[in-house]
Amino acid sequence: MGGLYETQKNYYKSLYSSGGPEPWDGFFDGAWLAERLRLGPAPKNGLALDIGAGKGRGANILAKAGLRCVGMDYLLAPMLEAAGAGAKNGPAFINADLMQAPFKDGVFDLALDWGVFHHIRRKETGLYIRPLLRLLAKDGRLLLGCFSTKFRHEGEEKRKRNFTLHKGHYDRYSTRQELEKTFGPHFWIEHIDERQEGYYLLDMRAKGKQE
Repeated sequence: MGGLYETQKNYYKSLYSSGGPEPWDGFFDGAWLAERLRLGPAPKNGLALDIGAGKGRGANILAKAGLRCVGMDYLLAPMLEAAGAGAKNGPAFINADLMQAPFKDGVFDLALDWGVFHHIRRKETGLYIRPLLRLLAKDGRLLLGCFSTKFRHEGEEKRKRNFTLHKGHYDRYSTRQELEKTFGPHFWIEHIDERQEGYYLLDMRAKGKQE
């Protein structure tokens, strides 16, 4: 995929190569993730996929919860760093894109996405949901963190649209109703929570394959 998504990929590549702080770090809620795993664990020795894993923060929590975990990111640099820092019996890491994920159908019991969905244009949402449904096992679980309409970038006050083009990447901002409409046909939404920081946290189970 080219155009916007190639520009977006280059933006993240430059952030990682700069060696500076990653602006999304403060929005990752590891405590919520650990809690959801305790409340509704995947099958014993289940296989989990962390989509857009970056340096492995979510993947490591999944592994500590007893899941066999694969962290996947379309950028090589954070994958190399995550793999180099990995502990014994920790996650495996692979440099790959969700849209061309090199895995068999139905192999994952759980998928985590903290920061991929809200960079997919609305008209192209199917490019995100179709591979997810392909990869998830029957009743497979999706844990999702994504921007709500309350989210604001630093210095941003009012917003006229439900998306922005910000520093070379696309951000979409969702309402609860929109998320229910987007995911409801494909997933049972078991938990949804909006945080004041401007993001939604969802726990869902796949209903079945998309036609």
